[in-house]
Amino acid sequence: MKSVPLTQELFDYIEKISVPDDPLCKELLAETLRLEIPMIQISTDQARFLYLLTKMINAKHALEIGTLAGYSGIHIARGLQPGGMLTTVDINPAHSSAASGFFAKAGLEDKVDVITSPALDHMQKLVADGKKFDLIFIDADKTGYHNYYNEALKLSHPGTVILFDNMLKAGNVIDMSMSDPDLDAVREMNELLSKDNRIECLLMTIGDGMTICLVR
Repeated sequence: MKSVPLTQELFDYIEKISVPDDPLCKELLAETLRLEIPMIQISTDQARFLYLLTKMINAKHALEIGTLAGYSGIHIARGLQPGGMLTTVDINPAHSSAASGFFAKAGLEDKVDVITSPALDHMQKLVADGKKFDLIFIDADKTGYHNYYNEALKLSHPGTVILFDNMLKAGNVIDMSMSDPDLDAVREMNELLSKDNRIECLLMTIGDGMTICLVR
């Protein structure tokens, strides 16, 4: 059975009935553009999904790899249980600075720890510190996904949810005439995740493709 093709008109309808108006996030997106930070944040329906998922699994400790300007992080942090904390990691100081400002505007500064560091280095530090997370969202350099996944598993417990973004690469994953390091890395991750018996997973047609994994 095929899914309904997602036209722009249908997406606009979904957004209208499912995504509450959020002036702060609109300001964040405008500021992202003004600061010339790449406009590669997740889609509005993905953001709503992350918020609801975080609430549904009663997440208290979350990790985000790839902060950008804080759009996805705001939605994760809003969904955390009381006393919860999001650790979000980005290598770019400009991204961390912009995100910190918006976390503060959202009243989330006490729920978010913004780290400026190479992601793999900080993940390895978290592993060494014995940290465990309920939800891990990975949306960073695609060639690093395999290494991030290996560390994410070490930072998980049974029931942890791990998510990856951009797993369809604008639909190019199925066009084998196309090849570049990011696209090839995503294809390899899709194959790896589908065969890894340490998790159960689903590649969803939301945004640019989001894979949700449940750690056994």
